[in-house]
Amino acid sequence: MKGFSTELKVGLFAVIVIVILSFMTLKVGGFEWLRKKEGYTVYVYFRNIAGLDEKTKVKVAGVDSGLIKQIGLEKDTAKVELRVDRDVRLFSDSSASIKAAGLLGDKYLEIKPGHTPPMLNNGDTISNVIEIVDLDDMIRNITNVSANFNTLATSLVESIGTKEAKTALRESIINLRTITQNLNEAISVNDEKLRIVLDNIKTLSVSLNGLIDQNREPLATTIANMRDFSGSLKSDAPELIKNLNMAAKELKSMVEENKPAITNTVESVRAMVEENRPAIRNATKSIDSITQRIERGEGSLGKLVKDDRLYESVNKAAEGVEKTISAIDRFRTFITFQADYLSRPKDSKGSFTVTLQPRPDKYYIVGIVQDPVGRITTRETITTGTSGTTRIKEERIDKKIEFNAQFAKRFSDIAMRIGMTENTFGVGSDYFFLKDKGKIYGDAWDFSNDEEGAKNPHVKFGVDYFLFKNIFMSAGVDNILNRKQRGGYAGVGLRFEDEDFKYLFGSMPKISSR
Repeated sequence: MKGFSTELKVGLFAVIVIVILSFMTLKVGGFEWLRKKEGYTVYVYFRNIAGLDEKTKVKVAGVDSGLIKQIGLEKDTAKVELRVDRDVRLFSDSSASIKAAGLLGDKYLEIKPGHTPPMLNNGDTISNVIEIVDLDDMIRNITNVSANFNTLATSLVESIGTKEAKTALRESIINLRTITQNLNEAISVNDEKLRIVLDNIKTLSVSLNGLIDQNREPLATTIANMRDFSGSLKSDAPELIKNLNMAAKELKSMVEENKPAITNTVESVRAMVEENRPAIRNATKSIDSITQRIERGEGSLGKLVKDDRLYESVNKAAEGVEKTISAIDRFRTFITFQADYLSRPKDSKGSFTVTLQPRPDKYYIVGIVQDPVGRITTRETITTGTSGTTRIKEERIDKKIEFNAQFAKRFSDIAMRIGMTENTFGVGSDYFFLKDKGKIYGDAWDFSNDEEGAKNPHVKFGVDYFLFKNIFMSAGVDNILNRKQRGGYAGVGLRFEDEDFKYLFGSMPKISSR
């Protein structure tokens, strides 16, 4: 088989080169004539398209997303018709701008799709356009700025170019340096004082903020009251002025009518004073004489005034009254009504308590309790017969009103209680939190196990929380050590301070301990 001839080889090589060049040309051109042109049309208006041509690519986030179909002139702006790919969604806040692929690259149209509905449809217009900066205008502006700088430099040279101006500028710089040094020295010397002043200002501002926060509601109420008062005063001002004018006129007319009588009265008083002048002078001399005798300590009244023992007695009496009033003022009385429901024995329990508090850290608790759990009392009956002596023990459960009487001592947020709890010896402890809005407490009593079904002392733990100023909720666990009676409880209570009780105890006569 003969090989290919030289002519055939050259022809095949030329055909291959032509095919490769055609493919590269179509690849660079994007094969637009081969693609099915699907998409929708939108319009953009520019004052200057700056080298855009038809068939220029449209890009979204740097990705080819369409091309420019047609460019025309509408009035004094360029109307650009775009074909955007169907899968590209443009919104009402989308924007268009002209970009360059590099310093010397081709121009293309960049679109930012936006996010605000509604979406743009076929035939809509992109309203947000970022115009390209014209190079000639930019050079012209730079030239104007350069000319202004030249003018400014010339003016500065003319202002400070003379010998006098240079001397004045040098002296100003020296003075400024001296002032700066003096300021540095003053700040260094008074650094601690300035720090103390700043700390005081900071503390004052914090205190003012706290005061304003604490009294925000009263201040707002006061301002509202003043606004209401000023509004009512403004609305009633015409009538008020009218009434004042009428009262002034009536007063003036009354004075005019009674002017002769007033004149006669004044003349009569003057004549009476002239007539009794010697008697008045003698009375004045007598008063002066009595005053001098009192100052010398003569007579009973003078001794009372001059005697220091009287002053000490009065002072001691005043101190005693002050202490009594202070004690009365400190004495507080609280009355509490509480009702609880016990899960065991599935019954309610009520109590009434009076708390007498002579001091903040000491108080007495007295109350009555209606307890559904009764107490067991044993009665032994002895009978003697022919068969011998018989002893019969009879147990009886008594349910009756029980009493509480305890003494409490408070240490900060913790209080200890001791005394009588439900007719037996008992102890307890309280922990207060949230400025006495809540209380966690525990109590133990009935150490002789006299309650119904009790084998161990009665121990109770619970929590009280004030929902409002006088109303609180209570919940906890009751009779923890006795399995048959152990259960939870929940209740509500009413607690208020009785001012009438305070003044009742304050009015009682005080018995001296001496």
